[in-house]
Parts: sequence; structure tokens; C-alpha cells
Amino acid sequence: MRFFVYCCVLGMSATHAAELPAVRVVAEESADTTQRYADSHIDAERLASGAPVNAEQIALRTVSLQMTQPDNRNTGIFLRGLGTTAFNDGMRGSVGVTVDDVYLGRQAMFPAHLYDLAGVDVARTPVLNGPGPATSVGALHVRHQQPEWRTGAALQSTLGSQGLIQHQLVANGEMLPGQLAARVSAYRHRRDGLVENRFNDRKLNNAHHDGARVQLLWQPLPDIQARLLLERTHLDENCCAYSVAHYSQASRARAAALGHTLLPADPFSRQVAQDTENRRLVDQDAATLHLNAWVSPALQLVSVTGWRDWDMDSWQDLDSIALAIAPRGGASMQHQQWSQELRLQGALGTSLDYRLGALYLAQSHERTRSLQYGPDAARWFTAGLGLPPMDDALLASVLDGGTVVSPGTESARHRALYGQLDWTPLPDLAVSAILRQSHERARGRTGRRVSGLQAIPPIPEFLGLRAALLGQDSDARHQVHDDSLDGSLYARYAAASGMRYEAGVSTGFKPGGINGETVSGNVPPTFEAEHSRSVETSVIAPLPGQAEVRVTLYQLDIRDYQALTYNPDSSPLIPQMNNIINVERVRSRGVETEMQIPLPAALHLATGAGYNDARYIDFPDAPCPPESGVLFCDLSGKRMANAPRWTAFADVQHNYQLGDGRQLYSGLHYHWRSGYHGTTERGTGSYVSSRGLLDARIGLRHARWDAALWARNLTDEDYMTAVFALNGGGDYGALAGAPRTVGASLVLRTR
Repeated sequence: MRFFVYCCVLGMSATHAAELPAVRVVAEESADTTQRYADSHIDAERLASGAPVNAEQIALRTVSLQMTQPDNRNTGIFLRGLGTTAFNDGMRGSVGVTVDDVYLGRQAMFPAHLYDLAGVDVARTPVLNGPGPATSVGALHVRHQQPEWRTGAALQSTLGSQGLIQHQLVANGEMLPGQLAARVSAYRHRRDGLVENRFNDRKLNNAHHDGARVQLLWQPLPDIQARLLLERTHLDENCCAYSVAHYSQASRARAAALGHTLLPADPFSRQVAQDTENRRLVDQDAATLHLNAWVSPALQLVSVTGWRDWDMDSWQDLDSIALAIAPRGGASMQHQQWSQELRLQGALGTSLDYRLGALYLAQSHERTRSLQYGPDAARWFTAGLGLPPMDDALLASVLDGGTVVSPGTESARHRALYGQLDWTPLPDLAVSAILRQSHERARGRTGRRVSGLQAIPPIPEFLGLRAALLGQDSDARHQVHDDSLDGSLYARYAAASGMRYEAGVSTGFKPGGINGETVSGNVPPTFEAEHSRSVETSVIAPLPGQAEVRVTLYQLDIRDYQALTYNPDSSPLIPQMNNIINVERVRSRGVETEMQIPLPAALHLATGAGYNDARYIDFPDAPCPPESGVLFCDLSGKRMANAPRWTAFADVQHNYQLGDGRQLYSGLHYHWRSGYHGTTERGTGSYVSSRGLLDARIGLRHARWDAALWARNLTDEDYMTAVFALNGGGDYGALAGAPRTVGASLVLRTR
């Protein structure tokens, strides 16, 4: 469906798109509001500041949510310390993601840029009533603005530091009054690279992406409505390079033996020394069809059909240093999915509502990963092994040109049925019960192909080196089959004093799958499903001046938690990375509080804080830190990776009417989180320190225009957004967060 032409190169921010009047819809397309009491809603106004909006900006506006997007493919999403990154192609998220009620089968499909946004809902408990499959931890629901019954357009241009240039457009038209409306939105985003390659003085990790969305809203009858969304995004970036946070003792010794000077291990240097090009191309096409019909005043039918096609191709310097060890490698993937969800919902009387739902999801992908060794590879891996002197050309021929290609395929079919009853026996009491049956079957194939080897003498050391680094040709087929019956029970009580009390219990489910790596040793080729159990309770207390505070206590236990780590017994020279293993049991518990407080002088404060204690409860055969020299450790009782203990935010907004329709506005936003280990094995260099980020904006708006100045990371704090194992031997790379970025935005609107 590559039907899009980027006829629109300018765009509109989500804030100002939201200022067009909202369309009156026949049926609300989002999930109901009575089941997930732990939800947070982040509207477009809270996200927008004139600056670009991406995944990390969502996490800054709520508590207990951790999102990293070092590049589009490796998006990581964690709620209350539970979740995963997408480094292994067989991994799906414990936190489900839907866009306009369509489930995304890969976290990598999360939008690189959010535009024409209506809002984001964060569900912090297992989700059983859709949209999409059941989840074991929670979900993010992203929704875009719908077409409106009016004609108008808005145009935004943004300029900022680091070469930032962004244009956005939203145009809305009523084609048939009251029956057919259309909406077109598009953006173009450019930003210079933030990482300097000392090898050739080029800039890496730039931002270069475009997107367009076309929508049609058709309402032929008052009780029938259809909404069609067609979308395309394109990324073409010099990605992805990570500054070294820590060198292992082995890497330092090898570099010294070869007389090579390594760059200092400094995650905030934003410097690398790579002798080959980094590049990533990503294309995504999407089509979504919503149908809503009132069969009777008490019966509604909702249908959501979704199709996605996601293609990625990347290549990069895999050794991350200016030696030809593994100078070229990469990955490509073609992922397709199709889903159909039906919901029948209505009332069985004045106090009893119901919902029946069915979901079918089919998804498949083909992938290829490759690695090619260079002329310095054999010298690097044999440095310090005490081999007798030999000709350099002979030693180089052992690995030079050797190529490992790992093809793989996987297809999965998911079916689910669920039912929900919402009972209101008393005006102040509501009870919601859900039961869901899920079934999934997945099949896949993994392989390894070794080629490009040169003829060498049959020297045992040479043959052993090849076997350790290249492995053998292989081909294997796998399948998994999962069924789960899950349920939830929630209750809400509103006291006469204005206090509200909420409590709930639920179970959750995430299917197992096939390891995207070619595994060996004690790592199995398939992994088990996650099964979770959640208990939580909340108190919502009114405060003076229409303010309120919510306090939530929770505990979530997961059996067979799916985690990513390296395989310590796969190879002593280059351990296999990013294997999926099941942790027998993990637990997350804590307390969260959020407040909305209108203040005098046209001020408004939104603030929140969360304490989270996420731990491995039963993890006796965990991988040890690579520098320990021990293969397996017992991490039972230890804090989990990617689980900050504390998160907190405060957002202060001010709006002042100047007269003549003009409004002066300003805002400060601060978010803080504590430190945590970024990898399961907790190696030296994998710790991500605490950080606090301050954003600011000030602007003047009118009905026809809006001008704003803004700043991200106003104090220019050095911080890491993510840390990665560069190999399984103890070398870690880190992605430094964006430096202070300042800019100006101008929006022009028609009436």
C-alpha cells in the first residue's frame, strides 16, 4: 500500500489539531472506563509544547512508566518495572500497545513521532477487555484526532538547536454536510546527528523521518458510522551508534596487545570510532477501519479491522571500534499482521451492562541477521592466548571474510473470546467482572549459514577459533501452543463525603514464542508464556477548589517472566547475546499518587510520584556479571533490571487572557527517576544513574496564530536513556539523552 505521496510537507502540532472542534461520534471507540481504574490519560495539550513528541515524552508525563526509544527497532516499554526491549526478534511486549484500537505486534512499530494526537491512555494493570490481546502487565492506547464536521487547516513550523527542522500540517474538510468528512495530516522531521564519529568526523544518530495520514469519516445514517485511516511513515537515518560506557578487561588487554588506543569509556562523550557506515531504513504502512452501529438504543456493534506492514533494513559497525574485527553486519525484517475485533455491547436493564468480544490476530515475519568478520578479527580474539609467532596474513585469513547469516521466520495465530458485566446495584457502587479465553499457536524456523571462509592449514588453534566464532550450519523448526483462561473483578464505591474507593484483582497472559537467536547451551529455542496475578486498591480524595488526589497500592506477580540476557556458556570468546529466558517468578509492588490542582492566578498543577519495588523472587540460574568469571548466579531477591525505584513529575501551566482573543501561556515540566541496572546480568557499566529533566515553554496564541519558545532539558543535564551489552563479554554501550534543545514554533490556522 505504498500509495502515499508526500504532497504535504508542513504540519500541525497535536495541541493545535486538538483545538478544532471534536466530531460527535455514534459510539466511543475506546475501551470502557469502568474496568481499569489505574489508568492515566495524557491528553494532547499535556504532551505538546511546540517541540517534537516521541515515546519518551509520554513517560515523562506520568509515574511508573519507563520508555526508551534508542532507535525505532529497539523500543523498550516498562510499567511498574516490568516489560522488555525489542532486541530479540522473537520478543513481544508485556505492555501491550494499540494505535487507534489496533494492536501492534512489535514494540518497534511504536510511532517514531506522534502528531495530530488526541491522547494516550496508560493502563497499569493486565488488560482483558481489549482492544487487542490480553496483556500480562498493562497497555498503552494511542489515539489520533478524528475528522470533524467543518473545514479548516492548521500549519506549524519549528526550528531548533541541533539542526532541528520540523513541519506539520492538518487539513480537515466536510465533503458532504453531516455525512462525509476527511482529514489529512502530515509531518517532516529533521535533526542533525548527536554522536561524533572520530574515525571520519561524521555525525551519527540523526533524525530523518516523514509521515502522512489520511482519514475518512462516513455517517450515512444517524446510527451508523465508519472511519477509515490510511497511514505511511518512512525513516532513513544514520543509526545506531552508542558511546562505550565500560570496556571489559579482555577488550582492554586485546587492544593493548594490538597497539590500538581505545576511546575513553564515557557514556556522555557522544563519541565513537567506527570504520564503517551505520544506516537504518524503516517503512510502515497501515490501514484501519472502524465500524460502529446502534442495532437498538440498548445494543451497539463495534468492529475494528487493522492491517500493518513494517519493513526494516539496517547495517552497522558491529565491533564499535576503529578496527576491522566485525566491520559490517545488520538485520532486515518484513513483518505483516492482520486483525479483526468485534464487540457487542449494551444494557440488560438500568443497572446491568454487558460486553461480548472476539479477536482474531494473524501475524508473520521473515528476518535475516548477518555478521562478517574482517582482517583484524583473528588477531583481536587470539591476543594474549600465547600462540607462537606466525605470519600476519596467515593469521588474518582464519576469519577474514567469514560470514554468518541467520535467517528466520515466524507466524502466529491468536484467537480470543471475552465477556464483561458491569453491575451498578446502588448509585454509589459499581462492580465489573471480565472473563477471557485466549488461544495462540506459533510456528517458526531458525537457521545459520556460514560462508566466505578462506583455505587455511589444519592447525588446531585455527580450527578451534573458527568453531568458537562462526559455529556450524544449522536449520531447525519450532512451534509453541498456549491457552489461557483469565479473569478480573473490580469494584468502585463513592462515599457521601466525596471520597471514592476502588479495588480489583485480575490475572493476565502473554503468549510464549520462539527465540529469535540461534541458541545453544542451556537456553531453549522456545520460551514459555507469562502468567500474571494483580491486586490493587485506590483511594481518590477531593481537595478544595475542584482538585483531587489519587493514591494506589498494588502488587503484581508473574510466573515465567520473559527476560533478555546473554548466554554465558555459549562461547568463551563471544557469548551469544539477547537470548530470551523465563524467570521462574518476579514480583512488583508499590504505591503511586497523582494530583490535579487548580491554583490561583490561572495556574494549574499536575503532579505525581511512584515508589516501585520490583524483584526477582525465584531466579536461581541467572547469568552472572561477565567480569565475575562465574557462569551462573542466584539473583533471587535482587532488584529487577530496568526498574527504577522512584519516579516523580510536576507540571505547572499558566494561562492569562490579554483581551482581543489573545492568550499568554507558559509552562514548566519536571520529571525525575532513580537509577537502575539496564541489563539482566547487572554487569559493571550497565547501571543507569538517576536523572531529572526540566522542560519549559512560553507563548502567545490567538484564534488565527500561535507563537511559542520552548526548551527541552533546560539545565543541559547529562543522562543515559538506555544501556546495551555490546557483546556478551562485558563491554557496554550507552545512549546519552539529548542535550539541551531550544527552539521556536509558529502555528497558522484558518478559521
